[in-house]
Amino acid sequence: MTKKQGLRLISFLLVLGIVLYGLVRVFGMPTNKDTALGVMKRYNDFYDEPENTWDCVMLGTSCVDRQWAAPLAWNDYGMTVYAMNTDVQPLYLTTCLLDEVRKTQDVKLAVVDVRGIRMDSLRPTEVRVRRVTDSMRFSVNKFKTIHKAIEFYKKYYSRDDVKDGQKVLDKLDETSMYFSFLKYHSRWKEGLYKSDFIRPVNDMKGVYDPADAFHSENVKPTNVISDTAELNDLQKSVLDEIIEYGETTGLEILFTSAPSRVFDKEQPEFNGAVKYLQEKGAKVINFNTEEKYKEIGLDFSTDLYNAHHMNTKGAVKFTNYFAKYLHETYQFEDKRGKEEYKEWDEAYKRYVEFFEQGWKEK
Repeated sequence: MTKKQGLRLISFLLVLGIVLYGLVRVFGMPTNKDTALGVMKRYNDFYDEPENTWDCVMLGTSCVDRQWAAPLAWNDYGMTVYAMNTDVQPLYLTTCLLDEVRKTQDVKLAVVDVRGIRMDSLRPTEVRVRRVTDSMRFSVNKFKTIHKAIEFYKKYYSRDDVKDGQKVLDKLDETSMYFSFLKYHSRWKEGLYKSDFIRPVNDMKGVYDPADAFHSENVKPTNVISDTAELNDLQKSVLDEIIEYGETTGLEILFTSAPSRVFDKEQPEFNGAVKYLQEKGAKVINFNTEEKYKEIGLDFSTDLYNAHHMNTKGAVKFTNYFAKYLHETYQFEDKRGKEEYKEWDEAYKRYVEFFEQGWKEK
């Protein structure tokens, strides 16, 4: 091969790589729904964040970003706490997500919500996994996360206590999990969206921003019960792995049970998780008690937009309460006024306008 031919080959491969990269980005997870769009915004913002500027990361299900308004905590205390949750986020992928965050953010604390410990929430489905893995950039950790999800999928559905009708392992296309283009390449037939071509961003440090954040529903308050279910070995192994991760990396882990309407059938597993974590010596806060509801000031008639999720009024109350706790307990450095954190000041201004305008239009 001559030098000229070599240059042509390199040029061809570069162009091919650019084209393929563009196709993979365009033909990705559909973002026509608020939940998917919100996840994509959250991850895009995360990858754009200046390195080593976060104090803390929050992980868990959809309750997490509904309850947390990061710009408020910043304005009051100068702390940088970012929610990296997804709807029904697989709790068994927590350590992989922490690895992803810690590649660029030297967080001192991880707040891990345990609402995903229920066996029904742990039930691995393709969409639950893809909300995480399809949003991650290509890296060794992304493939490690996918591999872990597939292995958990097999473990979950091989259990004796899983009914035959629930064994849907053959429906998982492992190859397309690694190479998402194989799943989404035919989307052009159904139509693409503006967000497929222009990277959607949030600009409010992960604040939940769909219209339902300004809806109030009169929700029946939680009937707090003390019944406790014994966690099975699979559930315990998920929690043990997170605890061990914190011990081996030196990252402090705070487990929580996010405040919301909790049905009677859900509480025993949550209570069992709290009890198990306490017995293991882990730090855990159960916000679903009469005492905590009162301390937060949660009003079930005005502060939720559906049975499980806080609206922005509820988020303000919880953020004010929890940010004060974080400030007093972990004493993060007050970074207000520093040039490298100007984005947080701008996010606060946007949030104030977002909040005021949202309720004004109701």
